[in-house]
Amino acid sequence: MNITEMSEQWVAARIKQKGDNKCIP
Repeated sequence: MNITEMSEQWVAARIKQKGDNKCIP
């Protein structure tokens, strides 16, 4: 797994949890 895949999964998880991708740092 590379950094890009990790980032995409992290972002997807955040969007699922928050339902709002504007809060991602």
